[in-house]
Amino acid sequence: MSADNKYTNDAQQRLLKVVMLLGEDVITGIAPAQIAKALNVPAPYVTRDLDNLKTAGWAIQQEETGRWLLGTKAGALGVKVMASIDRADRKVSEARNRFTRSN
Repeated sequence: MSADNKYTNDAQQRLLKVVMLLGEDVITGIAPAQIAKALNVPAPYVTRDLDNLKTAGWAIQQEETGRWLLGTKAGALGVKVMASIDRADRKVSEARNRFTRSN
C-alpha cells in the first residue's frame, strides 16, 4: 500500500459509490441488483451497504418496489452546502463593496 492511499478503505469507498448511484435516480430509485452490477460486487456487499446507509438516514427503501432512494440526509447536506456558499458570497460582496465605494 502506498503512502497516498494508506487510509483508503474499499468498503467506505464502495459506500460512497452507492450514494452516488442513488443520486442518479431520486424518483424511481435503483434495485440492489443494479447497484451490485454497476459496482461489480457481490449482492451481500450491497445489502450491507444499503443497510448502513438506511441506518444513517442516507437511503430509504420503497416498500412496494424494493428499490432504494437517497434519504433525507443527502438533501439536508445539499441545503447546508448551498447555505454556506450563500453566506460566503455575502461576505465576499461586503468586502468588494468596502473596496469599491468612492469616498
